[in-house]
Amino acid sequence: KKKKSKTRRRIRRRRNSFSLDRASIIHMASTLRFSVTFLTLFLFSLWVVEAHTSRKLISIKEEGQNISHLLKDGEYEDPTMYMFFAIEKLKLGTKLPIYFDKNDLQKLPPLLTRQEADLIPFTNSKLDFLLDHFSISKDSPQGKAMKETLARCNYKPMEGQLKFCGTSLESMLDLVKETIGSNADLKVMTTKVTVPKQNKISYALHNYTFVEAPQELVGIKMLGCHRMPYPYAVYYCHGHSSGSRVFEVNMVTDDGRQRVIGPAVCHMDTSMWNADHVAFKVLKVEPRSAPVCHFFPLDNIVWVTK
Repeated sequence: KKKKSKTRRRIRRRRNSFSLDRASIIHMASTLRFSVTFLTLFLFSLWVVEAHTSRKLISIKEEGQNISHLLKDGEYEDPTMYMFFAIEKLKLGTKLPIYFDKNDLQKLPPLLTRQEADLIPFTNSKLDFLLDHFSISKDSPQGKAMKETLARCNYKPMEGQLKFCGTSLESMLDLVKETIGSNADLKVMTTKVTVPKQNKISYALHNYTFVEAPQELVGIKMLGCHRMPYPYAVYYCHGHSSGSRVFEVNMVTDDGRQRVIGPAVCHMDTSMWNADHVAFKVLKVEPRSAPVCHFFPLDNIVWVTK
């Protein structure tokens, strides 16, 4: 009987210990979710509002310069559209109007760890819960941005397309390796804007000229990861099993003071694209009839196999 009594006490102690551990875990998860909510929400609101207000007519004077002269009649007045170009333009001496938005990391939502990101659901079906979790109105710019991001991340890829969304650095890296080869020797490419020390970078629409012949990276696989509007950092990564060409470009502004070095990609087969894709309108080509090339914003990441 004494042995049975001791055994029962040990079992009760173990149960109590498990209950305490479980309670601690739940408390830690709740605390983490609470901190994630308030640390990220303010930055997300700033980012979405700033992105929304930056999509304005560029015929205004920005940083003391009248940049409307870069536009021709009928061209787009949204500066973010000036990232697309035709493949024929990829040659030494070509001049293109391009807009590189400011990459202020302090105003961007933070990148979570896998442990933090895994605590938060990331599906369309949980949108109402997520809006309530982050105290965001469904009809606000932030709410609409969240809905759009979840929709893009969860739709099925079209034939030949590789796509996923990374909600943490660890998950993005794992998915990149899984998608373009676990044993691949990966290289990261980003867009860099530089000026002499005495000058300030001008984040506006500028004419840029290729000062070197664009260098094609031959025989590689690539994934372009675009930062999406969300309360924390989410990267929409996509590529194609074939038909994309990647280049390294070196460009300068008309005054020669500002230089951009980074990747450009040309999607050679657009036959499966949405006929209403804005790139066809910007390039003034028949939908699905021509290659589409584009540069990458400063907060995007391009993964390639060396």
